[in-house]
Amino acid sequence: MEPKTRLSLNSSGWLGAAATKGQQQAACLAACPRQAKPRTPTPLPPPGRTRPPNNPTLPFRRHRRRPLPASTFGLVMQRKTISVVAHYMTTDWELQKKVIGLRLIEVKHTGDNITEKVACVIEEFGLLDKVFSVTLDNASSNAKAMEILTPMFAGYLGSELAPTPSDPNKVKYHLVHQCCAFYIINLIVKSGLKRFKPYTEDFRTAINFLNSSNQRIALFKNFCIAKGVRPRKFDLDMDVRWNAIYLMLKHLLPYKDIFSVFINSNYGSTLLTASHWYIADKILEFLEVFSDSTVTLSGVYYPTSPLILHHLLDIITHLHESSKDQNLFSIIYPMKLKYLKYWKDIPLLYSFAFILDPRGKMRGLFNVLTIMQQKTGFDYSSYYGIVKIKNFKLFNKYEEKFSAARSQRRAAHPTSITGKRKHAWGRIFGGPGASSVVGPSSASAPSPSLSTSAAACELSAYLDSDNITTYEDDFDLLL
Repeated sequence: MEPKTRLSLNSSGWLGAAATKGQQQAACLAACPRQAKPRTPTPLPPPGRTRPPNNPTLPFRRHRRRPLPASTFGLVMQRKTISVVAHYMTTDWELQKKVIGLRLIEVKHTGDNITEKVACVIEEFGLLDKVFSVTLDNASSNAKAMEILTPMFAGYLGSELAPTPSDPNKVKYHLVHQCCAFYIINLIVKSGLKRFKPYTEDFRTAINFLNSSNQRIALFKNFCIAKGVRPRKFDLDMDVRWNAIYLMLKHLLPYKDIFSVFINSNYGSTLLTASHWYIADKILEFLEVFSDSTVTLSGVYYPTSPLILHHLLDIITHLHESSKDQNLFSIIYPMKLKYLKYWKDIPLLYSFAFILDPRGKMRGLFNVLTIMQQKTGFDYSSYYGIVKIKNFKLFNKYEEKFSAARSQRRAAHPTSITGKRKHAWGRIFGGPGASSVVGPSSASAPSPSLSTSAAACELSAYLDSDNITTYEDDFDLLL
């Protein structure tokens, strides 16, 4: 079967310390090709010795030249880049990820310029008619770029007429354009983190005080060893990564006694008290749900789309329950507003992927929507019908395009963990926090026009069958 491709575009920031080593090296090569392969220096003799002859057998140590951080790295940090990452499935049904483009944008960061760079990469790899979806954040320049790119990438799923009173010739493209879930989680959490700042500022001051002196770092190391605790270094949080504050507190809490004694005795005053650690523990507990979602959905070599609805349900349930605490209401309220802004209208791709998980299907989707309606107050009854109709339309299109290749599918072998832990399914089908309503057992084709093909009959048979109750972590959705 011809592999489909999902693209991830990253065009929203500077390439700097947060970039991976591979990205930095690639950008260095693009920006300064002459710096890519530094000349090997001539080995220096030890002090008091004359320079030896050019004899490789002499035991003189070669001193490796280090790159010049002020010039080369500084040059890279002043240039914006865009990366194009292709996620695709092989003929053996194995998920793969490749960085197919890392281009410098030396002009204004506009939608037209982003379009030019992305289209150049896609055309270079011959992927114009193989793109299934594009994932990026919802910056205005990215939205403008997608308006131009969508007709170019519509070759895989096609298009259909969608006339309106103002535009009778309007065409609707089926390209699945998704906003990055991590970007939305980042916005949700950061809307509440700004209210946590007064409680975490003293921890930043303490870490900064420790790390600002090599002598204090050495003293803390010796202090940890004397107390029988493994020494470690603590990093400050970063504004560009919301979960950095979670990791900062997570690393600090096991060292709270030793860290407090050391800081308070060296700082000159009592900086950290028991109330600081109590608040840190509560913040860590509150942010754990968002950290788990970020880690799980960052998977590359297992399907993540079927898991997004689970985490949307986890997040809104967590926010709903936490809002009952009067001390947290001022923090939860803006986070819930941000959640509803982006996820009140659930993207169809999330529901399609959930339905095609044999443990979910339409019955599971019905229960998920019922629980979410209870938590958000939004009526999802019409959305349920839309998902049913659109799912049959998409499956018919898939059947028309790949019916011959689908029959030649080779047997796959489980390669990675692709499941969702059982407690999440328990919330959907019965358990703590579950809906009292059990979803409909029948999910027949929604209309005669959609049920005449063999594909629709096959999809109806799948949806009408009982749900699989295998909830182990090694359950492979691609088999």
